[in-house]
Amino acid sequence: MKLKTLINVSLLFLLGILSVNAQYERFLHKDYRGRAKEWGNFWAEKTVNVQYDSALFFKELLGIRQTAIAHKDEGLEMDTYMGELSFFLYRTKYSDQLALSVLNRTLKIAQQKRLLQEASVEKHFGVMYFHRIKNYELAFEHFLRMYELVKNVSKRTFPDKTNCLKELASAYYYFDDYPKTIELAKASIQSELEAGETAHLCRNYDLLGVCFRKQNLLDSSDYYFKMSLQVSISQRDTSWLGVSYGELGLNAFARKNYEQAEALLRRSLSMVKLKEEWQMVVKVQTALGAIALLKGKDKEAQRLLLEAKKYASSQREFELYNVVYPWLLKLYVQTGQPQLAMMYSDSADWVKDSLQRQFSARKILRAVQANQLRQHRAEMTSIETQRALKEKERNGVLLLLLVGFGLAVYVYQNQRKKHLQNQLISVQQLQIKEKELEMAKQQLQHFTQRVLEKNEFIEQLQGATILTDEQWEDFRALFEKVHGGYLRRVKEKFPTLTPAEIRFIALAKLQLSTKEMATMLGVSPVSVRSIWSRLRKKVQLPEEESLEKWLEMMGE
Repeated sequence: MKLKTLINVSLLFLLGILSVNAQYERFLHKDYRGRAKEWGNFWAEKTVNVQYDSALFFKELLGIRQTAIAHKDEGLEMDTYMGELSFFLYRTKYSDQLALSVLNRTLKIAQQKRLLQEASVEKHFGVMYFHRIKNYELAFEHFLRMYELVKNVSKRTFPDKTNCLKELASAYYYFDDYPKTIELAKASIQSELEAGETAHLCRNYDLLGVCFRKQNLLDSSDYYFKMSLQVSISQRDTSWLGVSYGELGLNAFARKNYEQAEALLRRSLSMVKLKEEWQMVVKVQTALGAIALLKGKDKEAQRLLLEAKKYASSQREFELYNVVYPWLLKLYVQTGQPQLAMMYSDSADWVKDSLQRQFSARKILRAVQANQLRQHRAEMTSIETQRALKEKERNGVLLLLLVGFGLAVYVYQNQRKKHLQNQLISVQQLQIKEKELEMAKQQLQHFTQRVLEKNEFIEQLQGATILTDEQWEDFRALFEKVHGGYLRRVKEKFPTLTPAEIRFIALAKLQLSTKEMATMLGVSPVSVRSIWSRLRKKVQLPEEESLEKWLEMMGE
């Protein structure tokens, strides 16, 4: 019964795995373009959708990754890492540090697998540094590495190429580098046309038109806005259609061809309002208000310009204030309202100065960042140089050590026999000395025992002193032989010690009791204690220090 249950559970588990794999098999073994088409829906619905449940997202992502690994589909596996990266980038509640950590990990995986997604990771790095961290120099570094990876790759092979080029073009545009922006926008358009796609054409045509207008090349600007207009008509894209009419109208307004401009701008206005393209609404409505003002239609101009100001205020962008404020100033000058004219004069100047300061601050910040990056690289180069020198020094030391080791082995081999012979002699000498020492100890013990026995016998019979000078000299010779010059060292340290104190020290060293010492010295135990008391004072021995410890220290 238990076996049957186990088999059923195992089958259910295997079926579960198979069903998970089957669920994601539609992603398997497609080229980059095919995967991008399948993956795009998952990415849009779940990866960048901040409302989608995080736990469910990672469960599904892991299922796809396991399917990819099981079927050895490295491209799909890499796409799952890219999806995980996008999750942490688009959900801004996660810290920049965490996002950079995930970026680094994903970049290493892409580089190891040698896949084109490396360019996409570099793009995300650039976007992260450019828009969130505001380190423009590092952003350009990543963007340029991205560009090197994609510039010679077709969009059919790498569908993300257009987005990569777009981000780099936008970065150059942000710093008013119009030639570079134009070069990249044209490359993006060429890539789209070669792939037979049109999804990003209007945006790139529009960017080119704006760049040429910024350089006052209105004919070239018109050309690209008209190209955008054609694409938007063919795709029935009313959003870009309204923008294209508006841009062409702004060019006509710049040429002072007001009749043509007004027709184009009015055609644009209804479309961009409907699509809530508020930036374009502000520009178009301001131009229409300006035309009305130039024609002397003050009321209509006031209505259009104030409405443009309202839309500009909702967007809170200095660039839009810079569009509408100068014309409000002209309106109130023309209608004889000096206070309002003064107010908008100050506002227009302030907005213009603010924009200039912001741009200058960006340029300065980028220059500072470039300098810091150069310094950092110089420091890293210095560190690497020092490391290389240290490595050379280490290798030299190792070589010397090896040579020294070789010499040591050579010397060791030559001296081995001699060493063994000397060692044998030393062992023999040590054995002789140990025997002599043991014999001296035994003789001292025998001598001490004989003196004690003899002294006890004489004390009982006569009570006379029994330790003669001759006995002391014999005792001293044996004692010094056993204790290696102990009494001599004590005498050197304390030259004022009396013979009685020296004898007391020798007997105490033998750890004899007071009674035994009294017997050997032929004095009373009280006399022995008196000798010890005088000795303590003479050597300035503290009360708390024991006799044994002091005797041990005396022989050192």
